[in-house]
Amino acid sequence: MLIGTDRNIFTASSVVRRRIVLLATTHFDSVTSIVFSARSHKVSQKIEDGNFHAYPTNSRSRLLYGWDAFSIARRLERPDIVSAQDPFETGLVAFFISRLYGVPLAVEVHTDFLAPSYRRHSLLNQVRVIIAGYVLKRAAGGYAVSQEMKDSIVKHYNLKVPFSVLPIYIDLSRFEEIAQKKESEYGARTKLENDERILLWVGRMEPEKNPVLALEAFIQARQKGHNIRLIFVGSGSLLETLKRRVAEARLTEYVEFTETFVDPVPFYAKADLLLVTSEYEGYGMVIVEALAAKVPVLSTDVGIAREAGADIVSGDFATALDNWLVREPKAVRLQLRSYSNEEEYLLKVAKCYKDIASQSTL
Repeated sequence: MLIGTDRNIFTASSVVRRRIVLLATTHFDSVTSIVFSARSHKVSQKIEDGNFHAYPTNSRSRLLYGWDAFSIARRLERPDIVSAQDPFETGLVAFFISRLYGVPLAVEVHTDFLAPSYRRHSLLNQVRVIIAGYVLKRAAGGYAVSQEMKDSIVKHYNLKVPFSVLPIYIDLSRFEEIAQKKESEYGARTKLENDERILLWVGRMEPEKNPVLALEAFIQARQKGHNIRLIFVGSGSLLETLKRRVAEARLTEYVEFTETFVDPVPFYAKADLLLVTSEYEGYGMVIVEALAAKVPVLSTDVGIAREAGADIVSGDFATALDNWLVREPKAVRLQLRSYSNEEEYLLKVAKCYKDIASQSTL
């Protein structure tokens, strides 16, 4: 039984739906997912896809997510293991459900919540850190999406239970093909006579992703005479703030906004450098995608950046960007290849859950 928040499960064509159906079909007798959702999300109907079943809480309020999830779980068949998508709200609910049935609790960790910047971000995050400590100390095991994250969690909580590293699966083939397709399918960009370079930023325009840092570094680089252009792929609460700052700096013709999140592949095909300015990350899929596409990455020390082979910014981001722009380019290589294919990923996920269930004393 999975307790989570990913409502993409209710979209038949989504990658997460296809992947979890494969997991249920090939590795388990059945998989049931209870998903936190409000009535405004309009996912009120449960789904049955083979031996995969999903139930939305369809709650009147976010405050009722936990109660509604627990109420649904009480009506379902007893599972062999309960897994939480995170150690926060879903983790707490999953803990109570696991105790209701007397089965092991597994916890997934996708966010570096022990990073100081995570706690500083909001009062809610401070509360979540407290909840995470309570949940993880009572879990029978789980997994994190990076080795660094696992090490910090195990050390901080002195965990003695099975805790694996399961990076997010990314189909790298479409990104590795970009270099060969730049001149054909995606169309080669025409460089200016003085060799303009294109910088790229991809993600949610929210404070924790800190797109403002990328923009300010870009503005300072332009002021130093670098012939660069910046493309923002994504949207969020900071979009209008960014657009106003661009107008103030009189750089409108040098900054492009997609204003919605779109497939980043064509933009990787154009880019000379990806900027990652997050204050904290869980994994950082764009880092892996860009490096697989042979696009260099200049990143804060978050998520998978260091393990994957990004250039890590240890001080001022604007200075690091200036230094990158004036130095000789170096070879770009993705240093992390976690799985040979999707089946290997699913096999490791299934083994993780089965090991936890078999070694638990519950």
